[in-house]
Amino acid sequence: MTPTSETSLRLAFDPVWSWPVSVFVAVGLIVFVLLTYPRRVRHLTPISRRMLIALRVLTALVLAWGILRPELQWTKKDRKAAMLVVALDESRSMQTPDGPASMSRRAVLLKNLQDAEPTIEKLRQEMEVRMLNFDREVHPVDKPGPDALGEQTAIGFVLESILREAQGKGLSGIILHSDGALRALAPYDVDPRAVARRLGELQIPIFPVAYGTTTVSDTSLDLIVEDLLVDPYAFVKKTVPMRARLRVTGAAGRKLTVRLLVEDAKTRDGLKPGELKVPSASKNAQPVVVVETSRNSDVIPVELSYIPDLPGEYKIAVEVVPFDDEIKKTNNRRSTLLTVRRGGINVAYFDHATVPEQKWLKLLNTTEQIQLDFQPIVFGKKSDRNDIDPEMFQRGRYDVFIIGGVPAKIFGPEILKQLAARVDEGAGLLMIGGLHSFGAGGYAETPLADLLPVMMNKNETISADEADPSQRHAEELAMVPTAKGVRHYVMRIDAPDKNREAWLALPPLDGANKLRAKNDFVDILATSPEGIPLLFSSEVGKARVMAFAGDTTWRWPLRGQRKAHQLFWRQMIFWLARKEEDQSQTVWVRVDPRNYLPGASVKLAFGARTPEGIPITDAEFAVTVTNPKGDRERLAAQRNGNEFAATYPQTDLAGDYWVSVTAQTKAGKEIGNTSSRFLVDERDLELDNPAADHALLAELAALTGGSVVTPEQHGAFLERLRKEGLVRREETEVTRVTLWDNWPFLIVFVALLSAEWTVRKLRGLV
Repeated sequence: MTPTSETSLRLAFDPVWSWPVSVFVAVGLIVFVLLTYPRRVRHLTPISRRMLIALRVLTALVLAWGILRPELQWTKKDRKAAMLVVALDESRSMQTPDGPASMSRRAVLLKNLQDAEPTIEKLRQEMEVRMLNFDREVHPVDKPGPDALGEQTAIGFVLESILREAQGKGLSGIILHSDGALRALAPYDVDPRAVARRLGELQIPIFPVAYGTTTVSDTSLDLIVEDLLVDPYAFVKKTVPMRARLRVTGAAGRKLTVRLLVEDAKTRDGLKPGELKVPSASKNAQPVVVVETSRNSDVIPVELSYIPDLPGEYKIAVEVVPFDDEIKKTNNRRSTLLTVRRGGINVAYFDHATVPEQKWLKLLNTTEQIQLDFQPIVFGKKSDRNDIDPEMFQRGRYDVFIIGGVPAKIFGPEILKQLAARVDEGAGLLMIGGLHSFGAGGYAETPLADLLPVMMNKNETISADEADPSQRHAEELAMVPTAKGVRHYVMRIDAPDKNREAWLALPPLDGANKLRAKNDFVDILATSPEGIPLLFSSEVGKARVMAFAGDTTWRWPLRGQRKAHQLFWRQMIFWLARKEEDQSQTVWVRVDPRNYLPGASVKLAFGARTPEGIPITDAEFAVTVTNPKGDRERLAAQRNGNEFAATYPQTDLAGDYWVSVTAQTKAGKEIGNTSSRFLVDERDLELDNPAADHALLAELAALTGGSVVTPEQHGAFLERLRKEGLVRREETEVTRVTLWDNWPFLIVFVALLSAEWTVRKLRGLV
């Protein structure tokens, strides 16, 4: 349809008031002149009388004309042809030969266009047809070719680009030739559904022409490791579980060997990764499994595990061992990075279910190093028994045990005997204050009495409702480090010269148990300013034990001292587990996630801290990234709160990328340095899994009011589209010329008044 236009002219009015009022005033003005003015001039000659009446009536008519405010309106309607966009997928997945006679998807697409060329030419006569290729961006084209070399399929980004470029140009529909598989990296990973909703609101339908099959061919053998799930942080001597998902085709009846590979740090050479080897198997580690599938096309979950011996950063991989007749072997392995720490502290904490302290201690689980399991205990007059799982006291399960205000009888003699055995083997033990702790809780006649660093009396009684003044301080007690405690790892919450002041700034404890050191080998790390002992520590054989008289450190975070609270408790747990040396790293770097697809931008976070863990926010950083070819690039650091950030965009090569961070003070003194790395997977985004996604195409059509078209229906669809047409764009332009608010109107009005005044002057009426 060629553009057409229509023009019309009409007289319109825009009265000063509503129509009834305006007409009444206008008519009333004329009637008033006709009723009153003739009597005033009846003594004049007929000619003069008629002339003055006529001039006065004409003046009234001009005023009435102005009250009605007339205007001439020229209306021009332009009907422009609709614009139809034909978008043709040229990404590499369109090379997949799953069409008729093993034709590629792109070849089927071009044949469809060629067969429909006569209809397309007829459409061009009736509307604007704009044809373009697309992969991650749009490329206008006159005659599409057979090449399909695009590295990404960014359907959402492409639809957004079409909508943006066609704004105001009468876009009436989009024919989307594609297999529908969305494969795009940032910034091209726009959700096509969101764009489709906007198109639907604008009544611009999408008509997808769907190519390819939604399942890959199961006649050729291909083994793919699709996913590798593992916690990025592990701990020495702790089992590291991981899960992988295999997608296999053409493997019915075959046994598949799936193995875990771990980097051998001894073979690492500078910035070259070490050799990947299968770790040793054991009772708690299974690095190799054999699976079998009875189907040619299948998805198989696999679970593997191993136990790291040494801390450090390691490259790990899950590999399904390839067969000689496999068509593609680069997708048989998936790698990631694992950081093994010396920490890995498992803590069992037993306390009353409603005690406020447990809420804040459970926040320790947000750190990478501590796993705290809280066991709520309910006891009272009606019940003194709880279902405490004896397996919690198995050898090696927990590194530290914390007991709050829980009576000894709740555990029972057998569990307390097991707990004492775990402490003898080296597990840390901490008992904190409360109405049912220490001697008041009945622990004086249990195996724990020989382990805890304070004296307990078997004659002490338990009071269920209120504190016994002989056993507990009721007044508020500030907590300050002793001369020995101020240098102790547990008590360092600020720089050495500020540590005591930092403790004095904390809110006081709400009372504490009255405790005494068992012997001279017990260290008192904290007291009140009046000298009341609050925190005791000692070493018993292989274990470290502590007794804390307070149970109200929860008051600290409630008054803005959450950082000090978490630092104190974390350091106490690390000391009990003999893992305090894990906090010595002064410069750190974090890359999350650790794996990227080629072309993705990588976000780095890094920072520096004092030995006490306080962030250094004015440090200067040198950050470099070395790619798999050995090329180095220096990145600019940008501050982000208490840490710093940088972005590395050059990830076209697959392999290991090494990150180096060095920090120094503004005066040039080096604070420290560290390194890490991330991986760019050797993946073919388009062809690793070339299956089509017709469900997405159907969603886009439904959201916009279009319909999915099969390649066989393409010609008939275009013919129907030509006959039924698309929505045309109609623009209306209105031009207004006022007939009262202009100089001719003013001249006429002034001329009439002047003429009447002149006649009246000549006749002696003025």
